[in-house]
Amino acid sequence: MPPKLTPAQKQVFTLYRRGLRAIRAKPEASQPSFLLYLRHAFRSPSGGGGLRKRDFGAIEYMLRRGDKMIGDVLEEKGTKSISLPRGASEWWEEEVRKARGGGGE
Repeated sequence: MPPKLTPAQKQVFTLYRRGLRAIRAKPEASQPSFLLYLRHAFRSPSGGGGLRKRDFGAIEYMLRRGDKMIGDVLEEKGTKSISLPRGASEWWEEEVRKARGGGGE
């Protein structure tokens, strides 16, 4: 049986799924850039990844920030492409390398 999720964890997963759904409505050619943007926002330390479970103030702030980002950027019908944050591609390559057992740090 998987561990029970806290309400904050459920909110994070709901917000992430909302972002993924919004990406599906974007042009197919630009979807990988939007997906990397979303991953970077949720997983990188600069975007809020790695917060401690008990840091409620920071978690609530990041949820509000993520909600605004998804509403203003990903769900906006007129947004057809996106510029990635500086270092997002390199960050993702490092994450993939770590997951494949290539080490790094």
